[in-house]
Amino acid sequence: MFAHPDLPRRHRAIARRLLRNQRAAAVVEMALVLPLLLTLLVGILVYGQYYMIAHAVQQAANDGARAALVGLDAADRDVIARRVATRSLQSFAGDGVPAVSVSETTDAITVAVAYTVPPDSFARTAFVPIPDSVVRARATFELPVD
Repeated sequence: MFAHPDLPRRHRAIARRLLRNQRAAAVVEMALVLPLLLTLLVGILVYGQYYMIAHAVQQAANDGARAALVGLDAADRDVIARRVATRSLQSFAGDGVPAVSVSETTDAITVAVAYTVPPDSFARTAFVPIPDSVVRARATFELPVD
């Protein structure tokens, strides 16, 4: 993209200056757009991890409620649901311990799991805010009729 050789010398200098200004304009445009693109990229990563955590917590509640169906009585179902829900998040949670609560009515069992996202997690960066640092999920399964 050089100045046309048929142009007079005076016009060639102006054409070269304009070409250099276009390159500078591209640098300025990139400087303006790059922070927005990086914010968007980090937001995608943060929310991706947050939704992965939310999915894992919901799956732990589902697993706990489903496994509790085989229990013989309410105490047995409670122990099974807590054990399975905690084990379901064990590989995911690392050192964090999820809070599992089990409630039962005459025809259904509900398992609620609450998991606090660790402070050192990428999802808790201050760069992009997340909805809540405690992820909660609940699953209700109907008890089989005897």
